Amino acid sequence: MIRLSEQTPLGTGRHRKCYAHPDDARRCIKIVYNSGSGGDKETRRELKYYAHLSRYLKDWSGIPRYYGTVETDCGTGYVYDAIVDYDGRPSVTLSDFASGCRTSEDIAVLRRLLKQLRRYLHDNHIVTMTLKPQNVLCHRISETETLPVICDNIGEATLIPLASWSKWFCHRKQERLWQRFIAQPALAAALQADAPQSAKATPAALASDKA
Repeated sequence: MIRLSEQTPLGTGRHRKCYAHPDDARRCIKIVYNSGSGGDKETRRELKYYAHLSRYLKDWSGIPRYYGTVETDCGTGYVYDAIVDYDGRPSVTLSDFASGCRTSEDIAVLRRLLKQLRRYLHDNHIVTMTLKPQNVLCHRISETETLPVICDNIGEATLIPLASWSKWFCHRKQERLWQRFIAQPALAAALQADAPQSAKATPAALASDKA
């Protein structure tokens, strides 16, 4: 049995806590701590979607792989890739990166990350419940290369998961979520700071491929 109760979680969400795997630095363990409020249901939904992805997905660079369960002193643990930078530091969230943007170079990196994220979702037909900056990690794989990684809210909760099986429905849902995503304060403030005066506060401009 793996002991986690004495560890400080790497992160805590609405239903789950994420811990470093004590035996494998490349993995993390998620524990449901709020099962009575939908935590177990959320985990089942996510694992069902991971099973769907395993049938076709070749490029796992934008989401953590899932490796099965382990027994811990906090209950059943679900093992995923740990998203850690090349130098061993935890990858920062996109919201933290955006709030720290101070120069035009920083904002250029932010725009590039957003382009990469949008392209990855589209090309690999990835469905998410929601898309939030705090659920996207900026994974620095070298001194010069950073990849966006979605770490939560993967999959969909609809009774008939049309977006999981139809590219058309998938891309349509992605576009709706992207419009809301790009307008969230953490991103909008950073992007508007570098936008031309005529484009500021224009939702269409913020949601365009320039973002």
